[in-house]
Amino acid sequence: MVFQAKVLKHEVLESELEALLVEAELIRTHQPPFNILLKDDKSDLYVNITDEKFPRVITIRKKEAEKLRVQGTTLGPFPSAYTLKEVLGIARRIFPFCTGPRTPNYGTSANSPCFHYHLDQCPGACIGLISVERYRETISELVLFLKGKKRSVVKQIEAEMTSVSEKEEFEYAAKLRDRVESIRSVTEKKVRLKPDLQMPRLKESIRAEGIIQLRRILCKHMQLPKTYPLTRIEGYDVSNIQGTNATVAQVTFINGSPAKEHYRLYNIRTVQTPNDYAMLQEAIVRRQNHLEWGIPNLLVIDGGKGQLRAALKVWNWSVPVISLAKKPDRVIIPLLKVEKDKDPLVGLEYQEISLPEQHPALTLLQQIRDESHRFSKKQHTRLRTKAMME
Repeated sequence: MVFQAKVLKHEVLESELEALLVEAELIRTHQPPFNILLKDDKSDLYVNITDEKFPRVITIRKKEAEKLRVQGTTLGPFPSAYTLKEVLGIARRIFPFCTGPRTPNYGTSANSPCFHYHLDQCPGACIGLISVERYRETISELVLFLKGKKRSVVKQIEAEMTSVSEKEEFEYAAKLRDRVESIRSVTEKKVRLKPDLQMPRLKESIRAEGIIQLRRILCKHMQLPKTYPLTRIEGYDVSNIQGTNATVAQVTFINGSPAKEHYRLYNIRTVQTPNDYAMLQEAIVRRQNHLEWGIPNLLVIDGGKGQLRAALKVWNWSVPVISLAKKPDRVIIPLLKVEKDKDPLVGLEYQEISLPEQHPALTLLQQIRDESHRFSKKQHTRLRTKAMME
């Protein structure tokens, strides 16, 4: 596609909804050979306006449409059933239509009103409250709307509004006026479609991306090999009130996922005064006495430079240690310089990295931090309750 393309054009639209509708109409009109392929086993999804006395609005797959040789007006394709359902929900509140079964009494007072009639999403076509001509006019406006032709549909409704006003049908003219306002309202920039709950990114891919991005950051600032493994990450958090009932939590993430069977709690024994640094150091020293638990690839400390430096003072394994500071969340990396006969902590400098809110590496580190905080606070509450009972 890159080598064959000669011209690049773009169009700025007012809202996400309008962009979705215009995109579907452009694909339908031009049938681009390079249009993105869906990765599941489902074919493209279309909206079909049936060729009936009172047209229905239904969704249909491409294969089904070809098999049944569907008649009427077809719009699309749309990439997501969830998004299309939301779009039709919005459209139906503006352009009421009826999808009920076409019984012999359909369109007469002898028929029972459909469910959507009671929700003001059907104009009463099922029970004969609207003429065929007026109903088809509404469907015509709906088609223009679904094609992303907002200006055309507004112009058409305003012309119809003038016509019915001249006939002194003021009640219907007021409905048309409200319809125009609704169209303008739902196509404003502030209106956003909900995320597609039917097609989420797999949690596994999010975790994998988080590990990849975190590895890149560590390799850049800590001179680690590009293939450095991050299969086991441990997070630490201190919880206490004025030094009482202090506990340090160790949570373990295997391949980016919590491994609760490897969680550990350290009830602090040597510190009775408010000193988070000393409490953290006691826990880390005790952790290093348990080689049978396995050796982590990375330690993540909840805190700033003080907590990070305290951990480094007692950490004897050649495993990188970083911290995650709050307000705002930022990654702190120690720039250790290993020189002969020199303490690497003397004159230690730090690299603070502020990542975008949705950055995969930040999301992973936040999850580790939040899990360690939750776990330590749970144990601290348990100890405090026990002390109160005693």
